[in-house]
Amino acid sequence: MKKYFYVVSKVLLTGITITPIFGALGIFPDPARDMYTSDQAFNFISTLMEVGYIMSIMAFCFAATIILLWTRREAAAALLLLPFTVNIVAFHLFLDGGLLTAGAIMGNVLLLLNMYFLWQERSTYVQLLTVRSEKQIQKKPVS
Repeated sequence: MKKYFYVVSKVLLTGITITPIFGALGIFPDPARDMYTSDQAFNFISTLMEVGYIMSIMAFCFAATIILLWTRREAAAALLLLPFTVNIVAFHLFLDGGLLTAGAIMGNVLLLLNMYFLWQERSTYVQLLTVRSEKQIQKKPVS
């Protein structure tokens, strides 16, 4: 059962990261004012869309998801997607009316999936988070 949940989580994360690509191809409509709860949120997203920021960032997220998640590098994928996930959730929290709005659902799911993969791979991050003393660090002489 745990393995099936893991695979379904991978598929769901891939599906969420591919949705902006569908938007760029015209499959989904462009953002409209009625999709957001405030004018500031709509203006912010419109500005990011005009300069191409969202498409370039989401193309990176999609590529990172495909390459890392489906080649057994879930730990790297979770770490690379974390800043983007936090930005999406922060946008909905501070500009779009909160985390319980209709527009925030995919961001919340993305955050939960990212937290799940971070938790699953927590043993991989031990080396990044442990503090070592000077004696433990092997200094190699420069030749």
